[in-house]
Amino acid sequence: MKIAIAQTNPKPGDIRRNLEQMLNFMKELKGQTDLLIFPELSLTGYSLKDQLYEVAISPDSPEMKEICQVAKETNIDCIFGFVEAGKGDQIFNSAALIKNGSVSTIQRKIYPTTYGIFEEGKYFARGKKVKVDQIKEFTTSMLICNDVWHPSLAHIAAHQHCSLLVALINSPEGGLGSKFSSAQGWERVGQFYAQIYGCYVVLVNRVGKEDDISFYGNSKVIDPFGQVVVQCPFKDEAIQICEIEYRHVKEVRRVLPTMRDEDIDLTIRHLQDIARSEYEDEK
Repeated sequence: MKIAIAQTNPKPGDIRRNLEQMLNFMKELKGQTDLLIFPELSLTGYSLKDQLYEVAISPDSPEMKEICQVAKETNIDCIFGFVEAGKGDQIFNSAALIKNGSVSTIQRKIYPTTYGIFEEGKYFARGKKVKVDQIKEFTTSMLICNDVWHPSLAHIAAHQHCSLLVALINSPEGGLGSKFSSAQGWERVGQFYAQIYGCYVVLVNRVGKEDDISFYGNSKVIDPFGQVVVQCPFKDEAIQICEIEYRHVKEVRRVLPTMRDEDIDLTIRHLQDIARSEYEDEK
């Protein structure tokens, strides 16, 4: 399966401009890729604060239908980030998978980033579920930025036989201080998941600057051996295309059968014991 990663610089709050860029990429890549992946909040931009409510759209919105139409015309499946309008006037930091010309899966960010320079928890409600979907032979899961740093979520995806883990990111270099390299950290965690779970890991970051936040890009695809297959440059918009092969997933999982030997009942028992203990401690 051929995949393309689009490292973009969305204009904050300008859905029309960002949508047109996404649609143009799909048209330009017709016949060159099966799946096109954009970063977190690629439809809206990041630092919008109260304006987030104004740019929120539903899965059946005109914008979503427009993307579905072009996806159908180009025969390209597409993953992108957007602000989702939910029930009860709640909004979510979400990712959409457009497959076969229709909305197939919506994944909501479970842990909105609320530390360091990030304030997502002030605005976004939390997702409740890690979902998977099938794209050709790959069982695919989407995690959004900070969710990747919660290993339990990747583990849940792995228990659902995830073989393609897609991480949509808005990551600045130095967002957590000078002693923490975001670029190195992302590559390390991506390689860890790839090797431990025997899956492809796709990290799609954005570039550009919003307010005082500078996003560095360096999007990449990591194979199940932990090797970087292709990557985008730092700080510049770019598109990279590569082919991923399910035979590599099979090869790694036969050599290192982590999930075959994983005892989910043991994990559940321990977590239940820990939860009960913490509940008792608060009495």
